[in-house]
Amino acid sequence: MDRISVNIAGIVFAISSDGFESSIHLARAYEDFLSSDPPEITIKIHNDGLPIIIYRDQDKIFDSEMVWSLYLINGQYVLTLKSPSSHHQPYRIAIFDEQFRHGDVYSNIPETGLADLQINPLEFPLSEVLMVCLLAQGRGLMVHACGVDDHGRGYLLTGNSTHGKSTMAKLWQDEAAVLNDDRIVLRQMDGRFLMYGTPWHGDYSGVAPGGVPLEKIFYLRHANTNETIRKDGIAAASMLLTRSFPPLWDGAGMLFTLDLCAHLVEAVPCFELGFVPDKDVLELMRNHLIQEDEELPFK
Repeated sequence: MDRISVNIAGIVFAISSDGFESSIHLARAYEDFLSSDPPEITIKIHNDGLPIIIYRDQDKIFDSEMVWSLYLINGQYVLTLKSPSSHHQPYRIAIFDEQFRHGDVYSNIPETGLADLQINPLEFPLSEVLMVCLLAQGRGLMVHACGVDDHGRGYLLTGNSTHGKSTMAKLWQDEAAVLNDDRIVLRQMDGRFLMYGTPWHGDYSGVAPGGVPLEKIFYLRHANTNETIRKDGIAAASMLLTRSFPPLWDGAGMLFTLDLCAHLVEAVPCFELGFVPDKDVLELMRNHLIQEDEELPFK
């Protein structure tokens, strides 16, 4: 049996397979996330074909209209993955229990070359959909963001596509530890908010597990000068939510997510950051943080 365990945002996943055709392969970005801790989530992969499932419209709870759909069938969640070039039959199906703690991933693979086949059971989008579902159960939130650990001070630089997350990662790379340039997980642990990196990066490939206290949130935008504008209350929470991955198919999960965003922006100072893509903005952020800390001590 082949088995790999990874720890992402404090959640340990154990992935196992059996048979010579079931070699597990994870992308290089997962190397720093390998773990020997007891797993919370177990996943078993199967490469001998797909189970026969009857998909009904009334069982579909979300459709990305691109490559994946989520169903709730007989108390189990069924995630189907399809090739962008073929929207008919799935090539991979994941079936999980209601808590997403135990799952089986089935793949439709060629009949030849099985011994050399390497299967990545956490490929996009399965890994990220699974993480969103798990976080929505009271664990936390995944955000479109670059996360930076500046010697123990966590800065969350949030933004959607083209807002400058990868640019910020490159500016910070020689100054601090970049946790990720695109997917960051936020969790409240022991009364404070922590920021974790994930293996699911954007244009900047550097990743790290993290677990650093979150001290400030910056909403990115390109500008002609470097400047910050304080954001509070509903405006700050809304900006965070629109830069996150909410569980749109889960009513209870959405209520938790909305409540988490509200508490997060109350506990962590938020700023809109207009920036010019040069390192001057890094000192602005550092100096700004020091001034804010003098007025509002971080607890």
